[in-house]
Amino acid sequence: MPVPELIPISYEPDYHTDTIGAHAGGLFFGGVCRGWPVGVHEEVGEWPWRDENGEPMPGPWFAILHLFDRDGRHLGSEISPFVDGAEAEQALQRMLARLQDVEYRDIAVRLFRVDAHDCIFGLVDETDKAEDGDGHVEYYPNHIGFYEPWDGSYDT
Repeated sequence: MPVPELIPISYEPDYHTDTIGAHAGGLFFGGVCRGWPVGVHEEVGEWPWRDENGEPMPGPWFAILHLFDRDGRHLGSEISPFVDGAEAEQALQRMLARLQDVEYRDIAVRLFRVDAHDCIFGLVDETDKAEDGDGHVEYYPNHIGFYEPWDGSYDT
């Protein structure tokens, strides 16, 4: 089954999609995650974050808030890097607090991609990389996979 125009995403409290929903201006998808550099999953490029010995190390933590119109079209993203996850979580809470009339719930959005801070952010069609050729959409940098039956469920 091909990738649908709108990708349903289920709201799951206390899990990967616990900061998604609607607000006065449309839809949102927020979160806190470590970054993965552009190229690591595309098998090109070089790992940008290294320790004092030159060894690859995990990327920074990010507070991420993607905004969409009511039809699921990407309007913009706020992406802020942090050294620690607790700081990123506090920043996300401040981002969410700026939204009005927030309702945490299921959403459906269109594919989008933002390249920032040497990372990929967004909902990207990865069907061409699927072994079985079936539709596959990946949410970056969290690596949350969406597949048929396109009911909002996902794999991590």
